[in-house]
Amino acid sequence: MTDRSAWLRWGVASAATGMLAWVVGVALIPLDARLERGDRSLTATIAAHSGRLYTAALLAIVGAVLLVVFFAVLAALVPADRRGGGLLRVALAACVLTQTLVAVGGAFALVAVHTAAGHGDPALASFAWRGLWLTFLASAPPTIVFTVAAVLGMDAAGLSPRWVGAVGAVSALAHVLGTVTLAQQGAFAPDGIVDTIVPVTTVVWVLCVAANLRSEAPAPLPAGALTSPRV
Repeated sequence: MTDRSAWLRWGVASAATGMLAWVVGVALIPLDARLERGDRSLTATIAAHSGRLYTAALLAIVGAVLLVVFFAVLAALVPADRRGGGLLRVALAACVLTQTLVAVGGAFALVAVHTAAGHGDPALASFAWRGLWLTFLASAPPTIVFTVAAVLGMDAAGLSPRWVGAVGAVSALAHVLGTVTLAQQGAFAPDGIVDTIVPVTTVVWVLCVAANLRSEAPAPLPAGALTSPRV
């Protein structure tokens, strides 16, 4: 196995596993765990589903870490002095910021779960749950940056075809539309259906990138340009 093949395999595996973890984590969130239901009702719902919500929070954090690994692989595939290399490093930096916010959101969720499961103050559980969704909302701007930078960088480096870039552009636009809201309830609330679905566009785009990398990798770099990843 060549160095490039090793990096591609690690990258594709990280992307697929990370996105699967994120999708499963979101699917585990009960539909009635909504802020608009009030502190006590929300806390009761969280307490009743504490096990699955604890798992969901950990899966979101795992997904965040693996997405950073994937973008690190993309940056490693293209040296900084090559076309697209600088943009891919900007994408990696923005991805690190985004996924740090996602991990912080997961920590808020764990606070809510532990508080509810321990019959703590419903106001604290509700505050932590609101913190979860608002942290995810705050991750939208850096998500837009890493998506746009990655689309442009991969196009310049020849890592992906234009149609994959188009999927990324749609994802970036969806995040813009999902960010501009102050709704407290309904579809556009932080925990509403819109802001729950918007990240799915990132999942679709990342999987398209990963599938494309597996089948259409650019020509190998000169010997010594990359070091095979080790565990």
